[in-house]
Amino acid sequence: MKTVIFDLDGTISDSSEGIFQSFNYALDKMNIATISRTEVNRYIGPPLNDSFRSLLGTDDDDMVDEAVRFFRNDYTTVGYKINQLYAGIDDALLELNNSGYRLLIATSKKTETARDVLSYFQMDHYFQGIYGGASEIPKPELVQHILAEHKCSKDISVLVGDTHFDIHAAKMNNISSIGVTWGFGEIVDISMADVMINSPGELLQHIKKLIG
Repeated sequence: MKTVIFDLDGTISDSSEGIFQSFNYALDKMNIATISRTEVNRYIGPPLNDSFRSLLGTDDDDMVDEAVRFFRNDYTTVGYKINQLYAGIDDALLELNNSGYRLLIATSKKTETARDVLSYFQMDHYFQGIYGGASEIPKPELVQHILAEHKCSKDISVLVGDTHFDIHAAKMNNISSIGVTWGFGEIVDISMADVMINSPGELLQHIKKLIG
């Protein structure tokens, strides 16, 4: 079955404001200087543990784990609702669904949080599987697991994402990739994708070109 694997943050929804607030909530709890709104994009995409190692300037796993807990406590109760869909993404997912594509989610969020986000937007019904790495499973391994669990044929599978983590995961698994320019990654981050697109309305036509 033709399969489209979507990233979540920066691809389906703009979660940056909620993530920004939850990062600063955690940093404040850790008595560390907070970040500015313009800095947050660089910390969206990588595993939370890696982001907090950088923000805290430490390799102390206990300290990093504590900051991650503070972040998740805030994000899972408040932050995930400070979020908005990208214009046109709902129509694009409906179009893909009606065209017979199997849609799946691969995100660095916890699976439960990703489900909460998609349920909040009433979009969870589009997806036959929602998978989160929870900062513990690198995205290439997460995508590998998804492909195996759903018995996906690699020549008719494509990953859609906004950062180099997504494009790298697709290449490591020998599937096609589409880089979206409306997310959190820089253009250079997604330049290795098979295709780059500027709006959700372009998804169906390019997916058809890549996997039929």
